[in-house]
Amino acid sequence: MEMREIEAFLQVAGELHFTRAAGRLGVSTSRVSQAVRALERRVGAPLFERTSRQVRLTPLGERLNAELRPAYERMTRALDEARESTSTQVLRVGVATSLLSAVVDGPIQAFERARPHCAVVRSAHPNTDPARWGEDWPVDVFVGWLPADTAEVEAMGLAVGPAWLLQARAALVPAGHPLGRRAVIDVEELAGHEILYPSSMRQQLADLWIPRATPDGVPLRRAPRHRSGSLEEAIVLVAKGDVIHLTVGGVRPDNPHVVAVPVSGMPPMICAPFWPTGTDSTMVRDFAQISGASRLRSNSRVGTARSE
Repeated sequence: MEMREIEAFLQVAGELHFTRAAGRLGVSTSRVSQAVRALERRVGAPLFERTSRQVRLTPLGERLNAELRPAYERMTRALDEARESTSTQVLRVGVATSLLSAVVDGPIQAFERARPHCAVVRSAHPNTDPARWGEDWPVDVFVGWLPADTAEVEAMGLAVGPAWLLQARAALVPAGHPLGRRAVIDVEELAGHEILYPSSMRQQLADLWIPRATPDGVPLRRAPRHRSGSLEEAIVLVAKGDVIHLTVGGVRPDNPHVVAVPVSGMPPMICAPFWPTGTDSTMVRDFAQISGASRLRSNSRVGTARSE
């Protein structure tokens, strides 16, 4: 028994019309008729009653249809799943430009090993970019910095995966600044100094990065000149000597005129994968879980970031 005979029989049984069945199969009507007749010869009896007006299944045809169709659908489903498991799927992963390769390479490689038929296409973006993308993201998932308490971020329509890192806050300060000689800066000491404010971000999210006031209620002077949100712009503006940039610990400014100083009294930040709620997929969820588990197993504690 040939597969084309079974497919022709099941299609005609479903349509009760040879021409429509041929159209569904993408072959000629005569070819469908030949395949059905060949199957009828195999079973030794008619499977359809044909008239000039209609086509009906015979009792034998009804029994054969009832037995063959579930088996055929299971076989088709199994073949489709096998094809999906061997075909290459693409996952677009955006990574904050501030993250070092030592942080992101391991988790991404762990995902690629666990899902060998999924190709990861990585691209780098400023950490502030997802706040500008709205609903039209150029990536499937983004790995970057978020407040450790993700409730407000999730309320903005973002799904957050397991955290890769937990980092205390730090400040990029001009090398000649009085605070640049400190081992640690208390957040209250930032009052009175001009702090870069990421105006390219949605305000609600930007306020989580740079609060309006210190824990004691003293207003912070936020300078809305960090429009691109890029690492390079922040470092250049700090190097000029007139602003401070709040970031995360482990920062490497790579500029002799800028130093990074830990800041106490502020909630920590996390590095985690996140994506718009409602656009997730099995691939995205798998990436979040597998990469997160891999990062937790890592013993890396040094050089986690350049800037925010």
